[in-house]
Amino acid sequence: MRGSPLIFRKVNKMTEMKIKSYGKINLSLDVTGLREDGYHTLDTVMQKISLCDEVTVKWLPDDTGEIKINLDSNKQFLPKDDRNIAYKAAKAMIESFGHTVGGGTIDIFLQKYLPVSAGLAGGSGNGAAVLTALNRLWNLKLNTRQLCQIGADLGADVPFCVLIQNTRYGCALGTGTGTELAPIKSKFKKPILLVKPAFGVSTKEVYQGIDDCEIAARPDTEALISALKSSSETVIYDNMINVLECYTLIKYDEVKRLKEKIQKETDAEMVLMTGSGPTVFAMFSNMKQAKKACHKMREEGYEAYWAKTL
Repeated sequence: MRGSPLIFRKVNKMTEMKIKSYGKINLSLDVTGLREDGYHTLDTVMQKISLCDEVTVKWLPDDTGEIKINLDSNKQFLPKDDRNIAYKAAKAMIESFGHTVGGGTIDIFLQKYLPVSAGLAGGSGNGAAVLTALNRLWNLKLNTRQLCQIGADLGADVPFCVLIQNTRYGCALGTGTGTELAPIKSKFKKPILLVKPAFGVSTKEVYQGIDDCEIAARPDTEALISALKSSSETVIYDNMINVLECYTLIKYDEVKRLKEKIQKETDAEMVLMTGSGPTVFAMFSNMKQAKKACHKMREEGYEAYWAKTL
């Protein structure tokens, strides 16, 4: 792409886009192997949820011949340079396509509603939103698969976030390192509770530790996918298993206590940790129960939200 002749694309008249950056939960997560590069291979069923950030991207063209990136957020503690996936996403698009659109400024604002460092793909969704916005603002006409390929270099959850921002799918099976996606036509819709302890968990630490853990139960991923298509709750709940709990719940006793508290003190039908943690989510038969449980957890000092699967 960089070696191609300098061709300036007809950039859309639209100079600003606001995109909903939805969070995700893992309905199941199984570690299936270890690659030579040290990364683990996974089978994970990921689900879009209604709780989301809002990402505003503006393209301000000029005649400088250079492209600058400005990033800001309502959360002032977030990094505003290439430590932020949204910033990295803009850099990736500049490196691949910047020479075709001329100079200007990419102005990014992250309105954060998703909890940070929660395992809900908040940062990954922000990065996906920047890819999606620049694809449209620059009139690149990249398809979802091409955007996912760019996103895979930014983070394991970015391709799924690209998928749910650019298609009607809200559920998918992730394999490989989680970046190889097979969309699922799921009929399973539920109100959910999300509860995050007042600390983060290192994803790298969890994956390094999981190899030394005894894993007693693994999800039947094929059975889960089939049940999601028919909304068979019993089979779905039987296979909602996250093997990373084998490390996180032992290493971080507060996450274990949180999961047990939700199981014992609410009307939850199913309770599970998402990703490597520390966020725990629960599913309910109706939204009234989810909101009641959310208020209870907030009264006890937890960062808690209600939402629904989409």
